Amino acid sequence: MECPKYQWLKFSFNEKETWKVYLEFPEKCLFVDIETEGLSKEKNDITLIGIYKNGVYNAYIKGINLESAVDVLEATPVWITFGGENFDLPFIKKKFPFLNTPIIHLDLFFLTRRIGLKGGLKKIEKAIGIARETDGMNGYHAVKLWQRWEKEKDRSALDTLITYNKEDVINLKLVLEYVIKKLLNKEG
Repeated sequence: MECPKYQWLKFSFNEKETWKVYLEFPEKCLFVDIETEGLSKEKNDITLIGIYKNGVYNAYIKGINLESAVDVLEATPVWITFGGENFDLPFIKKKFPFLNTPIIHLDLFFLTRRIGLKGGLKKIEKAIGIARETDGMNGYHAVKLWQRWEKEKDRSALDTLITYNKEDVINLKLVLEYVIKKLLNKEG
C-alpha cells in the first residue's frame, strides 16, 4: 500500500520521464542499497540498509538499528536503486511486509540502459569515471565481511562493509546525475 500523502507525485510525470522527479523534488528522493546474507530472499536476511538522503548517509545494521530504516523509507516517496526492482525491494518487502512501497521507484539498472550503459553498478561506475576506495569488492565480499562481523565481532569487517555500502549508495546519486545529463541532452 502506498502513502496517500504523495500520490500526486505518481501523476506528475509520465512513465518514461519519472527520472525528472529528482530534478523537481530532490528532497523527496532517497538512494537505497541493501547488503544481505546471500541471494535468496526466502533463506537470507538483510544485514545492512544504506540510505543516502539530502546529502547524508546512514547505515542501518541488523542487530543494531535495522528497524530504524523503516521510518526513513516510509517517509520518503521516491526510492532510487540499482537493480532494486529484482533485489532490494523484494528483500525489503519480505523483511518489512507492513512497509509502504515508494510512490515512484527509479531503478538505475533500466535508466542506464536507456543511454547505452550496460553491466552492473561497478562496471558502469568505471565506465563513467567514478573511483572507489573499495575497488574490487562485490556482493560476495559483503557477505563474507558480514560473517566476520557476526561470528568474530570483527569491527574492521563491519567498518569495511559500511564503507562498501556507502560507496554503492552515494555512487547511485552520481550515476543518476550522469544519466540525467545524457537524457536532457537527448531532449535538448
